Amino acid sequence: MAINNNWYETSEDMVMPLPLTEEQIGELPESSLTEEMTEDATSRLYPGIHWPPTTNVIVIPLIPGITMFGYIRFFNASPAANDVDIYVNGRRVASNLSYQNFTEYMKVFPGYYRVAVFAAGTRTNPLTVTNINIAPNRIYTAAVIGMRGDISLELINDNRRSLDGNMAYVRFVQLSPNAPRMDAYWDDSLILEDINYQEVSRYLAVTPGEHNLKLREYISGNVLLEDPSIQVEGGKAYTIYIVGDMYTDRRGLQVVIPLEGTTYLQF
Repeated sequence: MAINNNWYETSEDMVMPLPLTEEQIGELPESSLTEEMTEDATSRLYPGIHWPPTTNVIVIPLIPGITMFGYIRFFNASPAANDVDIYVNGRRVASNLSYQNFTEYMKVFPGYYRVAVFAAGTRTNPLTVTNINIAPNRIYTAAVIGMRGDISLELINDNRRSLDGNMAYVRFVQLSPNAPRMDAYWDDSLILEDINYQEVSRYLAVTPGEHNLKLREYISGNVLLEDPSIQVEGGKAYTIYIVGDMYTDRRGLQVVIPLEGTTYLQF
């Protein structure tokens, strides 16, 4: 039974599985993409090691200010992936994650994880398999990106920062695989130049309220996207994710603007 009281959580309360070492990740069999480690599987990988060592369940307490952990969420930013299921170290952590949608942030211990992304409802022919290394006291967004036949996972560090209540903070992440290089205009002022695919900008401090955003092609200056009513609040951080298929989707480029975890997550 999971222990959960006013003082601390435990690893049993977490959606994300426990991490592995870099060596263990490299030795995982292909069959474990959608299967959590069992006693039999662990015995084959690590002869002589009894798992779990002395108890029926491995329980790690999450005590604020003491236990080292981070946060991660998953984002389906691929216009070609449709709905996806995501498995981490063999455990399904997201089901039917649709295009332009995020999971909630999930607590995660530092260490190595193998992330396998499948078309929703399937457990064979993964769209991508990626090993990631999570550091403590960090916040991450793991984005599924790319076009059919070239889908991958990009791990984005959602930088922690002090937030002035009189300012809002925005940054840009360009995840449209076939968009041209572009410039970003905020209320008709150039704020970022020559943004390329998979680029993650620094955070920019802006005044709270409603703003006009234009994305212009870097070479020609043609408007690729305009949103005249971007709303941001003081003391909060946002990422403007640029997504979409420029050529085969009539919607073209779109922006998705979630509130960043640095605004409200606690360690």
